[in-house]
Amino acid sequence: MSSVAIYGDGQLGNSVAGLLRRRGGYEVRGPFGRDEVDAALDGGADVVVIATTTLLRDVAADIRRAVEHGSNVLVSAEEAANPFLADATIAADLHECAMDRGVSIAGAGVNPGLIFDGLVVTLLGAAPEDVTISVSRTVDISGFGDTVRRRIGVGVTLAQFTDDVESGAVLGHAGFPQSMSLVADAIGLTIDRIERSLEPVMDGDLTAGVNQVYVAVVDGRPWFTASFYGHVDLPSIGRNPSDDIEFYRGAHLVQAFSVRPGFNAQVGSANMVANSVDRIIAARPGWRTIVDLPPAAPVHGRASSGATRLA
Repeated sequence: MSSVAIYGDGQLGNSVAGLLRRRGGYEVRGPFGRDEVDAALDGGADVVVIATTTLLRDVAADIRRAVEHGSNVLVSAEEAANPFLADATIAADLHECAMDRGVSIAGAGVNPGLIFDGLVVTLLGAAPEDVTISVSRTVDISGFGDTVRRRIGVGVTLAQFTDDVESGAVLGHAGFPQSMSLVADAIGLTIDRIERSLEPVMDGDLTAGVNQVYVAVVDGRPWFTASFYGHVDLPSIGRNPSDDIEFYRGAHLVQAFSVRPGFNAQVGSANMVANSVDRIIAARPGWRTIVDLPPAAPVHGRASSGATRLA
């Protein structure tokens, strides 16, 4: 039976703990709050799930601590999807530490982790090699916790939103450069630059959501456009959750993949983390990405199937 310690007692940590306990076949420890960090990171669990915050620099010490105690680590921080893009020095240090201890580290979630990268790479397998990519999400963010909504930029005036974007206090939804870089790496392209726009969606005097667009430029031309529209009350503005992946040749639509009503952000993220426990145990040592790992999937009857012994 694999042991899983969960560090972070917010919405995601509690959801992952509940999923694993209901599934059976795991010894689930926690979720632990920040005042229980010793129990979370130092106990030598087979897997430590770190579900606390967004930026790599803010979770790096916790990752290293868990790795040094012999644990594989799954990280919900969006920048962990491709840590070398966020800070190559930190990422290389953690990769080497994991290699030395014979354990693995990976970012896990639904965005990044699935919609803007994993699904795109899979669908490109059936697409012409010269297509450009457009991925767009419309997301109900009413279920996000207060901390996440503040980071996205909800509930402030236009002036405050502008100031917070400039200072870095408001990021919108993070992780798009990581997703784009993973897709580029998977198919052998080099991104010249990534352009970003982040605009508030207003409801009276306060922000009710964000509209953000990232464009990755390859060989001087737009190659990958990622759009995220998040709102706290989509029905009030006549919109519904949706996820769309489209491939183009010039202006011609080659292929389209749509999910209705779209992947639920909270449910999807919790499932992706819970369903990554076995694959991180089976992974090669070091820092791994969705390009390195098999697809996440629930393992039914895990306690009797020997599912952790993956080839």
